[in-house]
Amino acid sequence: MADFTPTQGRYLSYIHAYTVGFGLPPAESEIAEAIGVSPPSVNQMMKTLQKKGLIHREPGVPRSIQILIDESLIPKWSGGKITRVVREWVMTNSDAKKQARPTLANKKHKPPAEIYVIKITLSGSKPPIWRRVETGDVSLAKLHELIQAAMGWTNSHLHQFVIGEAHYVDPRGLEHGMMDWAQSYSGITIAKLVAMHGAKLKMQYDYDFGDGWTHNIVLERIVAPKRNVTYPCCTAGKNACPPEDVGGIWGYYEYLEAISNPKHPQHEEYMEWSGPFDATEFDNAEATHLMQTGMPSW
Repeated sequence: MADFTPTQGRYLSYIHAYTVGFGLPPAESEIAEAIGVSPPSVNQMMKTLQKKGLIHREPGVPRSIQILIDESLIPKWSGGKITRVVREWVMTNSDAKKQARPTLANKKHKPPAEIYVIKITLSGSKPPIWRRVETGDVSLAKLHELIQAAMGWTNSHLHQFVIGEAHYVDPRGLEHGMMDWAQSYSGITIAKLVAMHGAKLKMQYDYDFGDGWTHNIVLERIVAPKRNVTYPCCTAGKNACPPEDVGGIWGYYEYLEAISNPKHPQHEEYMEWSGPFDATEFDNAEATHLMQTGMPSW
């Protein structure tokens, strides 16, 4: 018999029913709507199902969920009629049959003139959760994506960069009147910031204003590009990214305490929500792949 909890079985039943009905897997946003949870919670559950060998996903490729267990073991979907949400960014049937989109390593491109070596550290994390990335000159919009991919976030919340007294945000947030205290980061690049603030550039990157994740960003050095290296890339790092929506750094510590102690009153609740979680896990090769493939856009 397959080893999965009732909640995990509900996810599997929806994915199976959707795939049979439409001929391609559901998007994570559709799973979230059907199950009644947030997209980050779905992303965390997909990681759990994959670790347990119940599904397989291609990194960075939407609608690539494949169930690996016998369909006779999957509970029947009982959540009502399944509908398909069609948006501009959703792949078509013909797209779904194609190979995964190529990473930067598969494309011909001109090497950057300079490489910025940047260290990203999650503020308040002990032991430190950090990444070291190398990239050519990119916009803050692109740097946001690289940070998300390297850290392991899912690009599911608002963000900002803070340099001194200046707050730089996605211009779309300004259009909707969400951040009248900030300015657009459109057109702002690393090179422009270095010209303004010097080669020892430091800034703050905030993600998810509810959970309040703060990252310290330090430009360690500027170097010449190496031969036979595809940029951007993640060269080093330590420890896993916290789950989305866990409640910030203190919520993360409480979560770790609960899942490590079977007698904790919230142990079963958290294990049901996230499944097994290794706080020390990190693979810089996987981070590099995500940086070069691109982040999802909800």
